[in-house]
Amino acid sequence: MDYRFFRSLKIWGLIRFALSVFVIFLGTLGTAGAEDLFMYCGAGLRQPIDELLEAYKQQTGINVAVEFGGAGQMLTRYKATGKGDLFLPGSHFYVEQLKKNNQVIFSKQVVLHTPVFAVNKKMGNQIKTFDDLAVPGVRVGLGDPKAMALGRTAEDILINSGIKDAILKNTIVRAATVKQLTLYVVKGDVDAAIIARADAFQNKESLTYFDIDPTWYTPEIVTVAALKTASDPAAARKLAEYLGSFYAVEIFGRYGFLPAP
Repeated sequence: MDYRFFRSLKIWGLIRFALSVFVIFLGTLGTAGAEDLFMYCGAGLRQPIDELLEAYKQQTGINVAVEFGGAGQMLTRYKATGKGDLFLPGSHFYVEQLKKNNQVIFSKQVVLHTPVFAVNKKMGNQIKTFDDLAVPGVRVGLGDPKAMALGRTAEDILINSGIKDAILKNTIVRAATVKQLTLYVVKGDVDAAIIARADAFQNKESLTYFDIDPTWYTPEIVTVAALKTASDPAAARKLAEYLGSFYAVEIFGRYGFLPAP
């Protein structure tokens, strides 16, 4: 009996088995990430969104890549690339812009993005009312109305306050995101700024914040949209529904956001 023959058959069988495993491995690589989604998200929503998306990944296995930034900047980027699965800005205004261009397949309101004026701790004895932002020498920070949702709201607040010109004379910086603007207050680069209630709440150990007359503005509504350009529209809509769920609103509430009507 020629044992070399049987040995060769055994070796060939091992080779075939190894090849089949390798092919399966390649197939796995080919499908890995096939269910992943890409979302544009307002910078001021980062903390609750990070928590929500981690929970979503644990539940579904779907990883969501996120680009955080000012809503206006992201809208411009989306229009330029024509790519993306979801859009979650700090204002319903930007979702409406997408709807006008027939780019939304589903949307849902989530929470309110309400403004406050925040004051650096060292200026607590000098700035106690909104009128104090107009006192000569006070360094004020505002959001860029073309770049971020709260920048648009701040413009309405200044107009209705009746002291817009005086506050603008004190304005030394315009920020592209609410996170950046909040950091300016915390670090003392500005004495005060109009920021989101949620960001002030999350940094209450480092700053003092005050409510703004609610008749001066209309609260921005954080709204999630599943986009027409989604690679998997059903998966995009499912995530949008999750981000607008009662569970998601509860998570947002832990970070200082108020529920939408």
